[in-house]
Amino acid sequence: MTNTIWTATMTPLASIIGSGFLIAAPLLNSLSGNRAPFLMLILCAASYGVGEVIRWNIVDVEPRLESNDIENSKQNKIRINERLGEWVLSFAYILSITYYLYLFSSFFLRMTGEHSIYVEKGVVTLVIMSIAFFGHQHGLNSLEKLESVSVNIKLSIIITFLVGLISYQFFNAEGMREATEVANDLSFNTVSVALGLLIMVQGFETSRYLFEKYDRQMRVKSMRYAQLISSLIYLILIIFFVPVFHAHPLRGVISETSVIDIGKYVFTLAPTFLFAAAMASQLSAAVADMGGGGGLVSELSKGKIKSSNAYLIIALIGVVLVWFFNIFEIISYASKAFALYYFFQCVSSCLIQYRLNRKKFLFSVLMSLLCLVIVIFGRAYE
Repeated sequence: MTNTIWTATMTPLASIIGSGFLIAAPLLNSLSGNRAPFLMLILCAASYGVGEVIRWNIVDVEPRLESNDIENSKQNKIRINERLGEWVLSFAYILSITYYLYLFSSFFLRMTGEHSIYVEKGVVTLVIMSIAFFGHQHGLNSLEKLESVSVNIKLSIIITFLVGLISYQFFNAEGMREATEVANDLSFNTVSVALGLLIMVQGFETSRYLFEKYDRQMRVKSMRYAQLISSLIYLILIIFFVPVFHAHPLRGVISETSVIDIGKYVFTLAPTFLFAAAMASQLSAAVADMGGGGGLVSELSKGKIKSSNAYLIIALIGVVLVWFFNIFEIISYASKAFALYYFFQCVSSCLIQYRLNRKKFLFSVLMSLLCLVIVIFGRAYE
C-alpha cells in the first residue's frame, strides 16, 4: 500500500474505529456472550455491503450527474434523492457529534471520579457550545489539525491494546478456554439492539466526500481498505476481548466506560491508554463532524445559512438531544439516521444500475431493504 493510498485510507479508517473501539466489546458481550464475534461479523458484513453500493455510486452515479449523461427525469429523481440523503446526513452529523462528546464527557468524568449524570450532561453542553462558539468566531480549520495528531495516537493505542490482548490470551490460555463456554441466545431482541449499534462501523462514507483531494479510484480504494482493515481490527478485538469479560465478570450496570473496568486485567497501563484514546479521538471527531455538518448545512441552504452560523444551530440541537436522551438512545438514533442516509444512497444506485447492471441493481435493492430494517427495528441498548 503506497503512502498516498494509506493517507487516503486514514480518514475513513479513523472514523470507523474511533468510538466503536471503546464500546463494542462491553455491549456485544452483554448482548450475546461468546456469540459476540458473530454479531460483530454481521455488522461488518452489512456495512461492507452498503459500502460497496456507495463505491458503485462514486464510479457510476457521480460522473453521470456531472456530465448530464442520463435522461432528465431520472437525473432529477437522483438529484432529489441525493439532496434528501444529504439533509438526513446533516442530522446524522448532529447525532454523532452529540454521541462523541457524550463519550468524551463520560471518560473525562470517569477519570475524575465524578458520577453525576447532570454533571456529565453539563460537560457535554459546555464542550459542544465552546466548539460551536469558537467555530463561529474563528472557523474550525485550526482545530481540525487535531485530527491528524489524534488519528496517529488512536491507531497506536489500538494496536498496542490488541497486542496486549493477544499476549494476555496466550499466557492465560486455560482460564480463557473455560470462559469461552459462556453464551447467550441470539434472539430477535438481541439482533434488533445489535442493528441499533450500526454507528460503530459507520464512517466509511467519508471517502465519497474527499473528491477535492483524491480521484474516484483512490476514493473507492480508500473506502474498501478502510472497511477491510477496521473489520479485521474489530473481529480480533471481540474474539480476544470477550473471554476476558467472562473471566472477570462486570459488576453492576454496563456503561459506556465499562471497557476501562475490564481493560485493567489485560495489562496495567490499559486504562490509561484507553483514557488517552477516548480524550483525543472523541474531541477531534466531534470537531471534524461539526466542520462537515456546518459546511453541509450551508451548502443545502444554498448559502443562506453560513457555516459559522450553522455551527451554533448544530450545537443548540445537540444540547437539546443531550438533555432529553441518554447515550445509548443517541447511539441508536444516530445508527438509524446513518442507515436512512445509506438507504438514499442505495436508491440512487438502484436508479442507475437498473439498466446498467442487473446484479448490482438487485444487490442495491437488498441493501436498501436492510437499511430500512435497521431504521424500523433497530433498538437502543438498555
